[in-house]
Amino acid sequence: MTAGTRLDWRLIALARPDKSLMTGILVAVVVLLLLFLLLRYFVRKCGGRRRCRRRVARELTLTRQAFGEPLRAFRRHRRGVRALARHLCAPRAGLLVRRLLDAAGAALDDVPGAFPYGLRTEPGGAFVQIAARRLPEPPAPWEADEGPGPQSWYLELDSLDGAALPDAAPRVGARVRPLPVAVGMADDACVHLDLAAGPRMVTVEGDSAGRTRLLHALAAQLDRPGSGASVTVTDGVHAHYHGERLEAVLRELEDTSPAEGEEAATATTRVVVCAAPTREQTRRLGALTASGAVVCLVDGPVPVHSWALRVDARGRVTAPELGLRADCAPLGRAVAAAVRADRRRSRRAPERHRPAERALEPRAQPEERRAVRSPELVEEPVHPALAPAPALTVTGADLLSEPATARTRPARASSTDEQ
Repeated sequence: MTAGTRLDWRLIALARPDKSLMTGILVAVVVLLLLFLLLRYFVRKCGGRRRCRRRVARELTLTRQAFGEPLRAFRRHRRGVRALARHLCAPRAGLLVRRLLDAAGAALDDVPGAFPYGLRTEPGGAFVQIAARRLPEPPAPWEADEGPGPQSWYLELDSLDGAALPDAAPRVGARVRPLPVAVGMADDACVHLDLAAGPRMVTVEGDSAGRTRLLHALAAQLDRPGSGASVTVTDGVHAHYHGERLEAVLRELEDTSPAEGEEAATATTRVVVCAAPTREQTRRLGALTASGAVVCLVDGPVPVHSWALRVDARGRVTAPELGLRADCAPLGRAVAAAVRADRRRSRRAPERHRPAERALEPRAQPEERRAVRSPELVEEPVHPALAPAPALTVTGADLLSEPATARTRPARASSTDEQ
């Protein structure tokens, strides 16, 4: 700036704010003041800053959980489908479940009225649920389960190599083989229920869509090869399958002689799946299940002694009297994957044709087969009736082979309430 140059006073004057800017600033200040007063009132009403901070944190946590629950439910569902499909697709998983139930039943042979009815398998171990007035001490290798759940024994599957499990011994009465089915997932464990252990009448109740899916999944499991069941699905169970009428099935079962029923019980168990039976048909089904002739799965409640599986809209199945709580929503897709795996195995299996005649092997003469033994080592012939019965034991490797004798007990209606 040169000397002698004069500045106009208008050039250095500060700009005055217009009316619109001033109005906006005043409104913002008033709003902030009102918000401060409301926040202060809310903090005082909550009981102080600490309580208000905890309440706000709790509300934010609940909001985050509410928005993240659908994603977590989807991941949990996919994880349950993979776990159930991996278990059901295993060729010898069902046989292992039956052998564990048989072994637990043999261990409870000396306890009157006690029997296993459920099984929860997890990686490396299995829990067998037992119905008894008082849970007895488990024999080795079983271990007592002191959890808050139902009465159960625990078995570590990884330690079965050197352990021995008692097998079921034949006794008087109808032979009853375990008929386990998977009903869902509880945490990371696969939950099984033995349909032949209780009254043999099982009803599926609750939400219409959920119970229909569970009933179809149970029937599909029983219809798989090697399940030990002969399934008859009556008309009205599935919309795309027209089976026999329930009245005709009942007449056929009632006309079967008791001798034929006992012979069939040793090989397979007859299972009838029906929906909405009448009162008279329910009475006849109850008589058949009480005699041990069939196992019945019913869609909906029935006025007879039965086990009831209640399903809600979220796919949770519960049976409080059995101590059963599981997520059955992944069961349908897992069973479908297992059925597809069965079909692939059947297509890949080579056709085995038995030869018409077996090659005749040269037999040695009795003199050549007879070994030269001293007179002191010659054993006296023992009558079969007087020979002592050998102890039946099952090792860990033998769990993967079908037992020679099944668990035996009188085939009559029973429940955990009666024990």
